[in-house]
Amino acid sequence: MAAPLSTAPLPPLPPNSAREAAAAPPGPAPDTRPSAWTAVKQFLGRHPVLCLALLSPGIPEYLSSSSALSTIVVSPPFFALQLGANLGLYLPGVLLIREAMVRWKKGWGSVLLLGAAYGILEEGIALETLFYSRAGPVGVLGFYGHWLGVNWVWVPGVLLVHMVFSIALPILLLGLALPQTRGKSLVGKSGLGWAFLVWAIDIPLLMVFVHEIYHYWMGWPIFFASLAVIGFLVLTAYRVPARLLPTRSGLPRVTPFRAALMGVAIFPAVWLLEGLLGYWKAPPWLTILSIVVYETALGYQIVRTIGTTHNERQLVALAAGAILPIAFVGFVAELPIPFTVIADLAALWFFLHLWRKYTPSAFGSPVAVPPGALASG
Repeated sequence: MAAPLSTAPLPPLPPNSAREAAAAPPGPAPDTRPSAWTAVKQFLGRHPVLCLALLSPGIPEYLSSSSALSTIVVSPPFFALQLGANLGLYLPGVLLIREAMVRWKKGWGSVLLLGAAYGILEEGIALETLFYSRAGPVGVLGFYGHWLGVNWVWVPGVLLVHMVFSIALPILLLGLALPQTRGKSLVGKSGLGWAFLVWAIDIPLLMVFVHEIYHYWMGWPIFFASLAVIGFLVLTAYRVPARLLPTRSGLPRVTPFRAALMGVAIFPAVWLLEGLLGYWKAPPWLTILSIVVYETALGYQIVRTIGTTHNERQLVALAAGAILPIAFVGFVAELPIPFTVIADLAALWFFLHLWRKYTPSAFGSPVAVPPGALASG
């Protein structure tokens, strides 16, 4: 006798798309490879010192065309030699100053003082542009305001370049790109020793090069006076309170657009004041004073409005605005074949990803001041 048929309801059939997907042969596995930005960030996260090496000398030398990228085609050996000399100067400088900021628990005031000391070490001791009136980059400023063996009108502008573009911006951008490195030492005692050793080799070689090319020597009095000023700046940076600059705590008081405009205003004013006041034959001391007063007022405005929390987009915009004028000058300087566009595109890609990283809703930890910068002095 046959078993009675079951009266239990049959399960519903899946939709057509589900049935087709189940019947279809297995396809290729989804692509789980990281994006180019993620891959670069992961690599640089494992090698943050390399990130600093890309930012300095990348910004002050290759983005500005002070060291022309075209030499990689015109004379590859010279490009390699120049790259080695630049890395030997800039990388130990930015690395040692960042280590001082972290280990001494200092703020941006100390960073700028140490940046000025680095500027004297490079432009005074190594390259002697602070003193040699006929040095190529100095131009007419080697004669306008030259007194007691020093190109005084050239001094504030070139030191500002190193304080901001060689030192402060690379340290700031490293913290924005790799926030896990904030407040952390990047090298140990052996790394610090290597940095000083590289300087001990690179700087004397550059001094010999300058002497052989220009047949110029600053003289021992200026040499030791320069070392004394460097020592004074380092000691001052060590002793000043972490909150040297009057930073207003809290949210930013400016939009990213206004922050970018403040960044743009940092350096072109130096060119304008040097050019106009020099053309009008103003006393050199007036030109120097005008530059110092303007940059001090602008710096005060930046630290009073940039904020200390949820200010990452303002800082990205400030840095991008500061770099824009020197990138434009570098592009024009290499016309009609501007190889510096390679550096420009790399910088654009970098800033676009930083901008997307810090969306308005992505509240990260403050990076306007390093650890200890808000402590009372």
